[in-house]
Amino acid sequence: MTTVSGPMRYLLVTHIPFVHERNGAVSVDGLWARDLHGLVQSIGPVRVAAPELAHDDAHQTWGPSAATLSPQDGVTFAGFPAMRSRRDLWRWPAVRRVLRREVEQADLVHTSNLFPPYLGLSYAHDLAVARGRKTLFVIAEDFHDMLEWEWVRMSRNGIERFRRARLVRRLEERVLRSTRTASLTFFHTPAAVVRYRLDARNGIAIRQPGHEIEDVIGAADFARRCAEVRAGGPLIVTAACRHKSLKGIDLLISAIGVLRGDGVPVEARIYGQGESTEAWKSLARQLGVADCVHFCGTLEPGPAVYAAIGNGHVFAMPHRTNDFGRAFYDALAAGVPIVAFRNAASSDTLRDGVDGFLAPPDDVEGLAAVLRRLHSDRQLLTCASQAARDRALHNTRSQWFQLRAGWIRCLFDDERADNHTEVKAA
Repeated sequence: MTTVSGPMRYLLVTHIPFVHERNGAVSVDGLWARDLHGLVQSIGPVRVAAPELAHDDAHQTWGPSAATLSPQDGVTFAGFPAMRSRRDLWRWPAVRRVLRREVEQADLVHTSNLFPPYLGLSYAHDLAVARGRKTLFVIAEDFHDMLEWEWVRMSRNGIERFRRARLVRRLEERVLRSTRTASLTFFHTPAAVVRYRLDARNGIAIRQPGHEIEDVIGAADFARRCAEVRAGGPLIVTAACRHKSLKGIDLLISAIGVLRGDGVPVEARIYGQGESTEAWKSLARQLGVADCVHFCGTLEPGPAVYAAIGNGHVFAMPHRTNDFGRAFYDALAAGVPIVAFRNAASSDTLRDGVDGFLAPPDDVEGLAAVLRRLHSDRQLLTCASQAARDRALHNTRSQWFQLRAGWIRCLFDDERADNHTEVKAA
């Protein structure tokens, strides 16, 4: 059993790699760096155990760029060998040595749902449970739905489909084991709540906004945009995402084609890039809407994203799975309502008819109907914009990190209360 008398020794175990720079700083993914800053500001110093890459390794980030952290930022790193594939089994003894050392020195061990070849990092959670440490387990998305849609169903033959489905079942079993034994489980999306809430000993749904109050569109700029919306003109739809098929941008482009055929003036501005970019451009040409569907490249997180979204009238998130994350709050910060397909994540995230609008899943006509309605009812659109901005002002990054920190501290407060009761009884 662990008790905390001084600052909490917080250990975060992750598969996200880092690079030690020669000046002593650490290079990490830019979006992750922002999360780490928020964690430190709410909970105190954080120790991170993660794969350490050499300087000559390609540092792939899931966001547009990397960022640097120093010990002064409150984050220190413990590196272990990076896993390249399942053939790197010989590296696991070294990885486990690092994890054992770090878990023994921690008060709380934070892990999340993992993917091959890093599934073995769950060893840190299991060891922490065995040692009586407090554990935080984070389920970041409905990975089961995403993998079934994007990976399993795309199998080339029955044998491969069976193999992939079996791997997804293994991932599910690992997540269930951690959920059932964790001191506290955070569900990042409503879809994860639906799938795992009955298995958690202590589960809480959390939000993941990336903005602060100062990032929310100012009152004067918002009023000017609302006046522009009410003045008429083409409806401007923005989208910002990784260009992957599960994001459903092909259905948005098809909906633009339907509206063009009906004589409804609409313009789409699509940000980001990826494996589907060229296919989506080709689709726009085939449907004759290349002149009003613009591919605008990538954006840096933060102000650039808010500004780009804020220059539109509505933000599209036509995801074909339960993937429904940060971009929702980016749109709210820009004071823009969201249009999405109805699913377990979107239905419990946006408020249909208030700060967003839902269309039937995978339904091009239904998506076009929602956009047509917003084009013709500018009063409804401005009211939804106001609701989006109001919600952004009350759902900030720091607010949610403080809530998360409070729930984590309660784990130790409960333990102190139990110890105090035992002493009095004695």
